[in-house]
Amino acid sequence: MPKKHYRRLCKADRAAIEGMNKEGMSQVAIADVIGFSQSTISKELKRNGGQRGYRHKQAQGFATRRKESKRSRPRKIVGEVQDEVEERLSRKHSPEQISGALGRLNQHVSHETIYRHIEVNKDAGGDLWRHLRINNRKRRRPRVKASRERIAGRTGLEKRPKAVERRSRFGDWEADLIEGRKGSGYLLSLYERKSRLGRLVKLETKGSKGTTLAIIATLRAYKVRTITYDNGLEFSGHLEVTEALEAKGYFCQPYHSWEKGGVENFNGLVRQYYPKGMDFSPISEQNLMETERELNQRPRKSLDYMSPADLEQQADSKC
Repeated sequence: MPKKHYRRLCKADRAAIEGMNKEGMSQVAIADVIGFSQSTISKELKRNGGQRGYRHKQAQGFATRRKESKRSRPRKIVGEVQDEVEERLSRKHSPEQISGALGRLNQHVSHETIYRHIEVNKDAGGDLWRHLRINNRKRRRPRVKASRERIAGRTGLEKRPKAVERRSRFGDWEADLIEGRKGSGYLLSLYERKSRLGRLVKLETKGSKGTTLAIIATLRAYKVRTITYDNGLEFSGHLEVTEALEAKGYFCQPYHSWEKGGVENFNGLVRQYYPKGMDFSPISEQNLMETERELNQRPRKSLDYMSPADLEQQADSKC
């Protein structure tokens, strides 16, 4: 069987497609006549058709402009775009987040191009790669701990309103603790599900009383409908939180951390700044405020490359 050589649709092909399409021929029949696959004909009619149907001159113009547009896009990151990309990398934005955010500003740089720029920089002795979330570090599965005593007044996640899962409203939060090097303290991590906004509070211990007071003090400034916890005993003061904030608390099943996946993901971002095993003692309130600001101003793919801070403003405007 002779080897098929790849070729693109040309002006003559498009003229033939227009004629046969007007005659009502099927896409399969058109493909057989001009020697292309049916999927090629289908994509051509969809991508290069107009309001008045498929016309070969118009289709050729669409295809030509698309091709020229791709050629005009820079393959290397230079000038102001390079400055913007590297500045965002220094704030620990991922290449995909940077690509999406710049796209909203009509500066089109693919995340593959950004990764290539990082590789070139690394080969030249640069350190842009250090800002990436994962730098060839192996992830270890946590060991399952012994069962804990049950928390009084605990309400299971199965009773939580369905609207929380849908992220259809503001005010549904998740809570967790991030542990520093032994004896150096903890970070209380609070995460709003719809906006992806995160808050951080430093705690000296993981005692229930301090954790409870920190949650109440931090969330008083926000709309709070529900809070989802894990089964750590540090959250045994949840009924006091419910009374103070008028927000119902719900608990995941034991060892089902993915049931509060939002705050778990936020914790992963926080670990870029405060890695496992780090001494938390020197962390100041100013440090945490700066970390919060950077995280909440990161564009998120799940938010169409808006940032949590952008959505928080929307929430405030609706209150």
